[in-house]
Amino acid sequence: MNDNKIIALTPFRADLTRALTRRGERLLAATDLAEQVEALEPLEAYFIVREIGLNQALPILLELSPEQLEACVDLDCWSRYDFAVDSLDEWLTAFSLAGPEALASAFFSLDYVVQLLFLAQTVTVYDPDSDEISPEDEEDGPLRAMTPDGFYLLELKTELVLKVHPFTVLDALYQYDLSASHQLLSNVRVDLPMQIEEEALRFRNDRMQDIGFVPPEEAASLFSPPDFRQPLSRPQRPAGSALTRVPSVYAGPFIETTLLQQALSLITDQETLSRLEQEIVWTINSAIIAYGEKTQEIKQITDIAGRVRDTICLGLESLISKKDPACPLDSPEAAAKAADLLNDWYVSDLFRHGFAAVQGLQKEARKALGDPLFRTWYELSDVNQSEESGDLMARAFVAGLLGRHPLCSGYDLARAGEVKAFACLAEIDAAHVRLQRLVAGICRQS
Repeated sequence: MNDNKIIALTPFRADLTRALTRRGERLLAATDLAEQVEALEPLEAYFIVREIGLNQALPILLELSPEQLEACVDLDCWSRYDFAVDSLDEWLTAFSLAGPEALASAFFSLDYVVQLLFLAQTVTVYDPDSDEISPEDEEDGPLRAMTPDGFYLLELKTELVLKVHPFTVLDALYQYDLSASHQLLSNVRVDLPMQIEEEALRFRNDRMQDIGFVPPEEAASLFSPPDFRQPLSRPQRPAGSALTRVPSVYAGPFIETTLLQQALSLITDQETLSRLEQEIVWTINSAIIAYGEKTQEIKQITDIAGRVRDTICLGLESLISKKDPACPLDSPEAAAKAADLLNDWYVSDLFRHGFAAVQGLQKEARKALGDPLFRTWYELSDVNQSEESGDLMARAFVAGLLGRHPLCSGYDLARAGEVKAFACLAEIDAAHVRLQRLVAGICRQS
């Protein structure tokens, strides 16, 4: 191939390409695994481990820094406001495969209140010299054991069946660091479990917000009406002045050719690009919370990333068409205007503009349900519905429009319930026509 036919990667596409090369299987095969893992951002490390699976990711797990492991636990071991002991047990089980030392090292690298919380929810700690202890019932009573140093009596508390027994964890801790283990149990014995959990949750929420996982009420602002006044100028550097990388599970949808991808490809300043990539990551993180998704579901998370990409694209088109209706939206001129918008607006605001662009379509669908004939058709019980594929897809189409975030559905005959975000104004126009014809047809037949 001649040199003049070699197309250099734009900075944005190069960033995404690097992200995709850091997928788990390739990382596991790296000869410099420790250096590669060290370079991962905590969120990136979490998704790589989840994508591979804990059972296969041990070489990576053993190289995680305390900050990286802490992020993994923050993302994986909480259900809203409740700590999930069994989820942390899965991570400890993976480390235990490398032996007691690896298990103890990983446990001690967790946030101290998380260490306390795990033990407070799994064992009761007694001081035999000062605490009143009920007589042991060998048949029906809880399992008990003395600590290796003989100071404390432990009683199994949890009814969950854990893969790594809490006594096994404590035995590994005592082998690793007797003094630290003794102090840990001393604190578990005197602190109230509820206070420990509240403190752990507060610290966890602070760390989650630092990487863009905001509280649900704040994440819901993605679905709020946008401000059409141009925002004030903002710093070009990313928060914390750190370069932000897009995790590989987010990168796939963004490497596809879209108006957003074309606009980002025009941005060559690395700090500006890194700031935008950080905003994209944080918008996806907020969307995960707003949609009520769990970060463990990798395919669903990738789908959310695609939904965010499409909604941002729609927001860009909406703003361009309002400012310059004559601008062809598939032209280089539109890409340049979109790049300017990325400099003017926060990415989350562009998402809100995209969300606002589909509200008219949703209102039209809700209005259609006001017609008794159309409502009767839509609410027909499953046993009475037509089995024709067209009818099935039509119901899926209407259902997609009526959700909290109006989505495009009923477009794939093989998977009628599949949903995706509207990505451009042309798709919205086509949906308007489809809905009008559907309403007219159903009401005419009736």
